[in-house]
Amino acid sequence: MRTTSAALAAALARPLGSLARLWRVERHDGVVIGLTDHDRDLVVEGTLYRARAGMVPGAVDARTGLGVDGLDVGGPLDDDAVSAADIACGRFDDARVDFAITDWTAPEAGRLLLAAGRIGEISITGSRWRAELRGVSQRLQQGIGIAYGPDCTADFADARCGVTVAGTGFEVDGVIAAATATAIADPARTETAGWFDGGRLTILDGVLAGLVADVAISTPGGIVLARPLPTTPPAGCGYRLRVGCDKRMATCAARFDNAASFRGFPFTPDPGALEAE
Repeated sequence: MRTTSAALAAALARPLGSLARLWRVERHDGVVIGLTDHDRDLVVEGTLYRARAGMVPGAVDARTGLGVDGLDVGGPLDDDAVSAADIACGRFDDARVDFAITDWTAPEAGRLLLAAGRIGEISITGSRWRAELRGVSQRLQQGIGIAYGPDCTADFADARCGVTVAGTGFEVDGVIAAATATAIADPARTETAGWFDGGRLTILDGVLAGLVADVAISTPGGIVLARPLPTTPPAGCGYRLRVGCDKRMATCAARFDNAASFRGFPFTPDPGALEAE
C-alpha cells in the first residue's frame, strides 16, 4: 500500500496537475544521484533532484504476484549525472532506483513512490543512455546453483579457484606510455606474445578508474582490447593486467598447476557422443 502526505494527496486531486517525476539512483559506491524531468532543481526528502532536459521515462509495468515489474528510462549523457565513463566502469550496475512523483510547487510535501528496483541492462546510443529497471521480484527468476559441465565454474583467482596472482607474473601493474581506445602501449611489458590473451585490464587512475576491459591480443610492449574504451586513457595512467583462463582442465593443470581445485567436471560425457551411440 502506497502512503503519501495530505498536501501531496491534495495536489494529486487537483484538476490541474503540478507534478514532476523523480528518479533517485543509489550506486554501490554510496553515490546518490537524483534526477527530475521538471525545469528546475528540486529538493525532496533531503535529496537534490537535478533538472535534466530530455529525460524520457517508459511506462511502469506494475504487477501483482511474482511477475517482474518493468520500467525503462533514458536521457542525455552528462558528466555531472550519468556519464559514459561511469556506465563503462560499471558504477551503475545493479544500482537501486526509486521512481516517484512530487508536487513541484510544494516539494516539501514529499514524494509518492511509484516503483522501485535495480538497474539491469544499461546501454549508450550516440549521446544518450537508456536503462532497464528490474523489479525486486526479478531476482527470484535467476538461476541458483552450479552448472554441470566440463568447464570450470569458478572465476579466475577467486576463493573457489584458489590461484594466487600476487608476485607470480599472472598479474602485473604498469603505466600507460601511449594509448588509443582499443590499444595500450607500455615498453615495460616484456612477456611473451599471447601471455595475456583472454585476460583482463583494469584502469587504476583518472576518469576511467575501475574500468575492466577484456584483452584480445597481447604482445611485448602492448595489448589490444576486445572492445573500444569509452574514452582514451592518458599517458601516465596506471593499469593492472591479469592473465586469462579458458576454463579448461588442461590449462588449469599446465599453466596454473591448480588441477586439484578445478571446479568443473572434465570427464562429463559429450551429449553428442551419447546420442551417436
